[in-house]
Amino acid sequence: MTTVTSNDVRALAVSGLDHPVLALIDDAVEILPAADVPEGARVIYTREALNRDLGDEVTDIEVDLTAGRLTALVTVTPAP
Repeated sequence: MTTVTSNDVRALAVSGLDHPVLALIDDAVEILPAADVPEGARVIYTREALNRDLGDEVTDIEVDLTAGRLTALVTVTPAP
């Protein structure tokens, strides 16, 4: 089972990459620039979505809840 951790969400929030995303690559969650997502990988969250959903100041509870929600989405939603 793939797990999106709170640290993954925090790292996305502060990433210095150009248009960073959380991507699922071979059952592993990675942060990389949107332009570098390989074919066959699945983008599961973008920093733009994170900022839209939670704002610029993210609390620990919001990070934990977001990580849990993303884990559930990855687990129950098959890749296209």
